[in-house]
Amino acid sequence: MFVPTDGQRSLLECEFLLPPAKVDRLKKSWAEPFRERILPLIDEEVFRDAYDQGNGRPNTSIRLLVGLHLLKEWNDLTDEQALEHLEFNLQWHYALGVESGSAHVCEKTLHNFRHKLMASDRAQALFERVTRALAEADGVGLGRQRLDSTHVLSNIAVLTRLGLFVETVTQFLKVVRQEAPDVFSTLKAGYARRYLDREGYFSDAKREQARRRLPVVAQDAYDLVRACESEAAVNGLPAFGLLKRLVDEQCEVVEPEDNDRGDQGPGDGEGGVHSGGPKVRLREPKTVASDSLQSPHDPDATYGHKGKGYEVQVAETCGDGNPYQLVTATAVNGAHESDQKALLPMVEQLAESEMLPEALLADTGYGSGANIVECAERGVDLLAPVQDPDAPAAPEQFAQAIAQEVDVQAEPQVPAIGSDAGVVEPNATEHDAPAAPLGLNAFWFDFTCHEITACPGGAAPMSQHLAGGQLIADFPSAACATCPLASACPTRELASGGRQLRRSPAVIATEIRQDEQRGPTFKELYRKRSGVESTNEELKGRHGLGGLRVRCRPRVELAARLKALALNVKRAANYHAAKLKAAVAASCPCPA
Repeated sequence: MFVPTDGQRSLLECEFLLPPAKVDRLKKSWAEPFRERILPLIDEEVFRDAYDQGNGRPNTSIRLLVGLHLLKEWNDLTDEQALEHLEFNLQWHYALGVESGSAHVCEKTLHNFRHKLMASDRAQALFERVTRALAEADGVGLGRQRLDSTHVLSNIAVLTRLGLFVETVTQFLKVVRQEAPDVFSTLKAGYARRYLDREGYFSDAKREQARRRLPVVAQDAYDLVRACESEAAVNGLPAFGLLKRLVDEQCEVVEPEDNDRGDQGPGDGEGGVHSGGPKVRLREPKTVASDSLQSPHDPDATYGHKGKGYEVQVAETCGDGNPYQLVTATAVNGAHESDQKALLPMVEQLAESEMLPEALLADTGYGSGANIVECAERGVDLLAPVQDPDAPAAPEQFAQAIAQEVDVQAEPQVPAIGSDAGVVEPNATEHDAPAAPLGLNAFWFDFTCHEITACPGGAAPMSQHLAGGQLIADFPSAACATCPLASACPTRELASGGRQLRRSPAVIATEIRQDEQRGPTFKELYRKRSGVESTNEELKGRHGLGGLRVRCRPRVELAARLKALALNVKRAANYHAAKLKAAVAASCPCPA
């Protein structure tokens, strides 16, 4: 039964039982702002529909459970460690507003509550409400944010290709032995000896042995799929689905199903590898998709250029005047997915949570003309470099030691009196040289690159419209005929004498950004982006995102969101705890 937390204080709380001096020290720690500023932001009504209405035993305090999870992720603790702190840590008692004598929660309650957090996206609603409230209360500006991704690995072993086959077959046989013993008894005894009793342990092989064993294990996997695919007691099991997925992704049949020649391959015989049926051949590693199975214990994990696992997207504020920075959004993608495709979902998430920035800083992985235009249509200025094959090479900054560098100050060249040096005659050849071609950056476009306001010569187009994904703008012949920049203009001349520009908004945005990123203004604005990398390291190192204790995407998403919220809470609590200490120090200065 859903019962909101009673706000009435108890005289048995540690605040009223400890000596005054200890209470004073307690109120100057992080526990005071956590209790007074963080806990009131937890909206328990989000969880009302997760409990029976008017029936059953009252629920454990939602505020207590959320606060407990925040402190757990703040300190990167296991459930057992967090519950131990709840039992015996006075700071936790004070921060969570519980009596020391009744500070106890069952571990199963934590497990069940996390399932409620994942259901109906309650964790996202909790994250958004608390983060938005912290920003409003402490004046954290949301107008400028930065975005980056970081690679994480769930609680799985990084398997070789041979290890992946062996582990998947082993897990399948374990499940069949437990769930369908009648089917298991019909399989050849060699499967149990090889994969369950681990005679010779196939995955414990040297490199040259692995090459020989891998085709054998692949054939075992394929033969098991063929033997069990018609068994109703087995073919609906998740373990069978994983085994079949592995075979489909990693192998290909090289003989038809009606082959009856009985050719013996490597490992034939008692092991049950091959009995005259179709053979399989391993696919070349480079032809195996990056979203293929990486572990039977986490079917959602994929493979990317950073390794196996997941990519976690993190958006964070980066305003200069902010008292501290807040993580405003997180998302989990497969390791094989590009940051290019992750950008717009993050922007949409920020818009839905009412924390959409005016400017978003991101690295080249997110930068493209299409993304710049899409963000502009949503009112966001994407400050991300784009690929520029024509960019000048960066100067070598470490060619020699600083002490060996020679400071060269160019002396102004003053022409001698009466000489002709530096004087350009009106009819000099410089005036006759063709003008350098102009780029699209010489035009004036609106924020979304959907309209031209003026050409390089200052003329507005007669008409313009979008058609076929391109911006088509027509300029008057009268203005173009007398324009001194006509020979260098990127527009094309029409038979009518006018000129026309035809480009897609993405191409326009790309060329403009390529020009912008070469200048000092963009570089100065972009400097703040690198700070999000330290936030990623803080999440991975201090809060345990780098060593997750969970598997599968829903749990990885929940862990990432709770850890990001714990980071926000920690920064807010530490900020206010520092203010409390500073106020006390100012009111009671130390004697000289």
